[in-house]
Amino acid sequence: MKTLIVAAGRFDRALAQDIAQGREPRLDMFELQRALDVPAERMLDFGDVERSTRPDVRAVRKLLGMSAAAAYLAVVQRQGADAIFTTGEDIGLPLAMLLKLRGIRASHTMIAHSLSPLKKRVFFSAGVGGHLDRVLCYATIQERLMLEELGLERSTVKRINYQADEHFFRPLDVPEEPDLICSAGQLLRDYDTLIRATSDLPVRVRIAAGSPWIAKELRPDGGLPAHVDWRKYNRFELRELYARSALAVVPIVQNDYQTGISTILEMMAMGKCVIATRTRGQTDTIIDNVNGVYVPPGDAGALRATIQRLLASPEERTRLGRAARAYVEKEAGLDLFVDKITQTVREAHEARFGASA
Repeated sequence: MKTLIVAAGRFDRALAQDIAQGREPRLDMFELQRALDVPAERMLDFGDVERSTRPDVRAVRKLLGMSAAAAYLAVVQRQGADAIFTTGEDIGLPLAMLLKLRGIRASHTMIAHSLSPLKKRVFFSAGVGGHLDRVLCYATIQERLMLEELGLERSTVKRINYQADEHFFRPLDVPEEPDLICSAGQLLRDYDTLIRATSDLPVRVRIAAGSPWIAKELRPDGGLPAHVDWRKYNRFELRELYARSALAVVPIVQNDYQTGISTILEMMAMGKCVIATRTRGQTDTIIDNVNGVYVPPGDAGALRATIQRLLASPEERTRLGRAARAYVEKEAGLDLFVDKITQTVREAHEARFGASA
């Protein structure tokens, strides 16, 4: 089996060095590259698209965008790979279409974050399902969509837990500040509700509003009150913020995929008591009042009451934080995540080519 990884983002040597020196958490893509024995020339990302001098790659990028160009580059520069892994449907669906149109025989394992939008569903109407040997998802609602509406076989679809690097994000021997609340992340965050919920509480709110995947800066609709600090943090600063905080809150607007899961699992891995919005897609990680707490979308009153209750009960916060850490260690650590994907890529290859291939 010769594996090709096609990843959204940029995974360069400088980032790998920072990880090796402990300045960044381990990344799933580098761990998968090692686990699947993928050489550098068969590990493609957006940086490879940007560096490509091929006029056809540049034309696809200009016409259809970076993800489509990454899919195209993978097909024309696959180095004889017969097992392909794509990190999201924005790359994976156009790649599956290209495999179909060109008659390329290769197994294809794809992570699907959200297949709900019509622009993604049309790929299935065009018959790309036959070039998706395994599809991994993180949310039950997406699993049901693929099985009940998109026509994928039960053997093709697998729901797995997302991951946090449990070695980098871990409980630290740092004093907890009883009035400090942290929040983090950028995609589909509902910081306005968090600000309203804490407007008359004796707390400090620190929001780390940044993402390595999103260039556009998120800002709240209103101005920032005095008790809220809003800035970007590096990974060491973020870990220290988590450790010092009495509560961790991940407010999310209603949507149907696991928005916020990276942040939630980082906080849980730190042993924090996490309050998160229970959206249609965010249902598969936190067990309410067991390893975290859910609140309804957009409900500032419910969030305020939950914050007050948990700040008044250090014992409850400790219980929930310990259960959160135990959950990550057992169900959502990076090493387990890599093992599951590696196994799935091999299963996909065997399903297409047979056990002896």
